[in-house]
Amino acid sequence: MTPPPGTAAKRPFITANMVTFARLIPMPLVSWWVYQGKGDKDSLWLALIVGTLIGCTDFVDGYLARRQGPTVLGGLLDPIADKVFIAFAYMPFADTGLVPAWAVALMFVREFFITGLRSAYEQRDLSLKTSYIAKAKTWTQMQGIGVIVLFPLTEGGQVMNWLFWTGIVGPLVAAAALWVIRRKLWRGAFFMSAAFVAVMVVYKRGDHAFTMKFCMGVIVAITWISAFDYIAGGWKHLRGRGDFNRADAVRLISSFVLPAAVFATLVESPAPAWPVITVLAVELAMGGLDNLLSHHKQASGAAWWGTRTLGASALLGLAVLVGGDAATWLAIGAAAVSTGGVAWEFWRGRDYYLDKRIRDKAARAAAVAAPSTAGST
Repeated sequence: MTPPPGTAAKRPFITANMVTFARLIPMPLVSWWVYQGKGDKDSLWLALIVGTLIGCTDFVDGYLARRQGPTVLGGLLDPIADKVFIAFAYMPFADTGLVPAWAVALMFVREFFITGLRSAYEQRDLSLKTSYIAKAKTWTQMQGIGVIVLFPLTEGGQVMNWLFWTGIVGPLVAAAALWVIRRKLWRGAFFMSAAFVAVMVVYKRGDHAFTMKFCMGVIVAITWISAFDYIAGGWKHLRGRGDFNRADAVRLISSFVLPAAVFATLVESPAPAWPVITVLAVELAMGGLDNLLSHHKQASGAAWWGTRTLGASALLGLAVLVGGDAATWLAIGAAAVSTGGVAWEFWRGRDYYLDKRIRDKAARAAAVAAPSTAGST
């Protein structure tokens, strides 16, 4: 509702951006609890409960954003929060052996590769609409976190049967209710139900360890299938322009090198996990900002991008080769390179996501309008 003339709009008590920031704060705790859960089921339960709450807040900030109006900052932070949460959850899964490390690495290679492609497209005004399966990919990754944690918690049994039937029937009931109330078809319900059916069929074989691997395989498959639209839809236009440059090449090369170095260090090096997870999380966050800056033609060049991403990758690679106590300091050095470089990028690009440019434009428009308004009174 528009406020009366001469009155300021009431500031909401809780904004969508506040909820998004609140989601980010407990995410490292989820990782820590997963690690503690190797010998303590209470910690795994805490990881599951807090992780579920974090996932639910995604709907809350989405509702508030629609009600209060979107902001550039909110549009940047929301997908970053999703990807950082996935990093904090799946990295410990891979490190503790709940799921194969190579499968998690493949999932993150896709995330970095498509982010690099999107930046190349944005720099050339080749914006691609997010496909429905790309949205389904995020839901699948989020749901996979809860399902994977429940296996060691319940050790199979009736709880998992209830989970599967809830996952199969629940979305269909919700879709039916949405159709009756709003005449709107929720296509994702059928996708979610089919995914639970497939996992339950495998689960009934009785091999729970294999079922967890199968779940991860389904997640990776959907993650990469969702990439085909971005690759097929934009790559031919990118090649047709003939202006593929060094900055594009460095981004795409690092999209493979960085996650490979991260997971090699996580699995093969004696370095602690926290600096390795930090590298992955902050670089995922950087991807969203890079897409935004690319849209405004303000993205970093090949030298700066390569120094940060390939420099951190080189330090992680040395941590694998050297081993010993030096591996810890090399991993911490990689985290410092990534964190420092990404922090600088967020500071450099602050005008583009803190709405300063929009406020400045509005102020200039108001200044121009003020004399004519004064003369008419």
